[in-house]
Formats: sequence, structure tokens, C-alpha cells
Amino acid sequence: MTVSRKQALKYGYSLLELPRSHLRVELNQDKSGISVTHKGRVLTRVYLNRSGMNAAVAMSEAMAIDLPAVGHSNAGLVSTGLLYRVLAISQLDFRNPAAYELAAELVDEAISMQRSSGATSGV
Repeated sequence: MTVSRKQALKYGYSLLELPRSHLRVELNQDKSGISVTHKGRVLTRVYLNRSGMNAAVAMSEAMAIDLPAVGHSNAGLVSTGLLYRVLAISQLDFRNPAAYELAAELVDEAISMQRSSGATSGV
């Protein structure tokens, strides 16, 4: 069964209700898009179109997790504050030029959070 993007985001935002400094997430790529999962449940998903791929690159940079090849996944640790920014990035519409500026700001904030927490993606 495929989880809708709306259902995934609802679950993703519910995880943010309990702040945590280390949450194990995975970036997964299949034939239709890139998803972020936690314990096997999808938190958000972007599709293989121009907007989705821009979002996927920004999400990857924000989490300091390399984008995986099709059929593969890469894991890392993120805080709930960082995950909030990733969920926001996943919802941007990159057909709007302002989305690039907003995504850059969210990525910069996320990178600063990663540095200050000492979190690593090689987990």
C-alpha cells in the first residue's frame, strides 16, 4: 500500500511534537520519487519532476545525507528541529522562484543545526 503524501506529512509533523536531538531517518529513492522515512514509515515524499528533484537536493543537503541511487537508501541522524525544516522544504513549489531563496535559508539553518549538535550522517 502506498501512503499518500498528505498522510506521510501528517505522521511526519506528529513526530515533531516530542522534541528529540537524534532521530534516525532514511532517504529512499524509487522509480517515482524520493522519500524520507523513520522506522519504515514515510514522513514526506517528493516526486521525480523538476520541483521534486530541487526539493530532494535541498532535503539531502539539509540532512547531510547523500541522495541514494534508484532502489537504494542512505541513513542519518537528525533532530526534530532539522526535520521540521526538511518537511517544509518538501512542500515548496519550485515553479515559484521565491522557493529557491526559502529553500536556501532552510538548508543554511539546518546545516548550522547539524554543526552545533555534532550529529553525523555516517550511522
